Parts: sequence; C-alpha cells; structure tokens
Amino acid sequence: MNVENVNGIIEEIISRSKPVDYTVKLPDAEYDVMEAIWEGAPPLNTAYLMQKVGNQKGWKAPTLISFLVRLEDRGFIASYKNGKERYYIPIALREEYIHTVTDNFISQYHGGSFVSVMNSFFMDRNLSEDDIDALLEWLKSRY
Repeated sequence: MNVENVNGIIEEIISRSKPVDYTVKLPDAEYDVMEAIWEGAPPLNTAYLMQKVGNQKGWKAPTLISFLVRLEDRGFIASYKNGKERYYIPIALREEYIHTVTDNFISQYHGGSFVSVMNSFFMDRNLSEDDIDALLEWLKSRY
C-alpha cells in the first residue's frame, strides 16, 4: 500500500471518529501504550508497539492487544486492517489529554489552586536560586 493510500485511510478514519472524551483518565498501562502511539509515526502496527512498550513491560502480545482494544473502545485510537496486519492511529491529542487530566487533578486535589499545587510540590524540596529565578521568569512571561 502506498503512502497516498495510507494517508487517505488515516484521514478518512479520523474524520469518521467521534470526539474524544478527554475526561476519561487512562489506567497507567493504557497510558503507556498511548505514549508509544503518540511518539510513533502512524499508522503503527502491533509489532512496532510490542517493541516500543510491550517488551519493556514484559507483556505478551495478547495483553498489548487487550489494551489496544480498550483504547479503541474509549475512542482514543482507531484501527484498520490491511491483510493480516492491524494498524493503529491516534485520535486523542497528547497535549489535550494531559491538559485535561492535569486540570482535573488540580481541581480535585487542590481545589483549583495553583498555589496549593506549588506548595505541595515544593514542600520537601529546597529550591535553588536558579530554580526560583526560572519560576519567577516563567510566571512573569505568562501573566
């Protein structure tokens, strides 16, 4: 299958996909699979994903495939079959997912307070002058 056909298939699949529910928090193992998918160049096959994440985690192929099925059921990825091989395409955007999960975490555990997050994060850490300067510069550049 040539690149134009693959790109056409990817575009068609993405256009038919339902909007992703970014409020769904993925279990750690499924997030690891999504990271491998986001890092790769779609479409990605099972062999590639086994090499990137499955083998490192000590999973067998059926375990990885179970995670892929769940991710597809949740609308985070889509797949298509070409011959005997199944290919996976990310539907969810990494930045959007991380933003939503982080925002939900801050709301749930810190009452939406950035100061509470920073206090919790730096409670037992000694910040260097360089760290403090970098943080202040970042804040100034944002606000």
